[in-house]
Amino acid sequence: MRPIIAAPQPYGYRNRIRVHVVGGVTGFFAHDAHSLVDVEQCAIAAPVVNKALRDLRSANVAEGDYSLRAKGGGPYFEQTNPDVTRELLALVETTARRGQALLVDAYCGAGLFAKKLAAHFEKVIGIEENEHAIEKARRAAGPHEHYIHGDVSAHLGDLLATHDAARTTVLLDPPATGLDARVTDILLAAAPAEILYVSCNPGTLARDLATLCRSYALTAVTPLDMFPQTAEIEVLAHLARQRRASA
Repeated sequence: MRPIIAAPQPYGYRNRIRVHVVGGVTGFFAHDAHSLVDVEQCAIAAPVVNKALRDLRSANVAEGDYSLRAKGGGPYFEQTNPDVTRELLALVETTARRGQALLVDAYCGAGLFAKKLAAHFEKVIGIEENEHAIEKARRAAGPHEHYIHGDVSAHLGDLLATHDAARTTVLLDPPATGLDARVTDILLAAAPAEILYVSCNPGTLARDLATLCRSYALTAVTPLDMFPQTAEIEVLAHLARQRRASA
């Protein structure tokens, strides 16, 4: 268990927020999910996002939900803290094994990790079900990058079956619900040399690691304070395939 990587900015870091407009009130729902709290400024939102909030509050907008974000975002998942994301990318780059032939970036989004690691692999393949994210990844793809639009459980098995497991690295960045049982079964059967698992949910991460550690050694777990002032945490877990005992 490695020391936590701190956030450079404990406030004013978040590059997007979602607010609600109901009955002339603009803000966030309280913990009870029924009462709407009027919010003039969000303490953890970046200045440009708070400016968007001020503009929204001064405009005559219809009731509903509004996503306010810094420029450059798209209609797909992106990390909310740019500073800690850079720390995460650096950590992933130093953790990934060198000399590998293939990187499979599962749940790749727009290719955040795949593009950071591309120079260290002969081939990079990303899998993502959001078509907008895949389109962005493909537009900036290098000659040895390939991005597949679809569900990870539908494509991962074929990819791993047609490449040398001993020279394959798999990077996982699933949603908070973690891995489907089908995905963990595929990984255990194919046994790629290493797995880098990025998670925002320690509970589902622990569940999935308990399964993967049937065949893998958990070599390091590094938490990152991606969401200061909240109860959430980001984690990178590194797993290395264990050698099978000889008969």
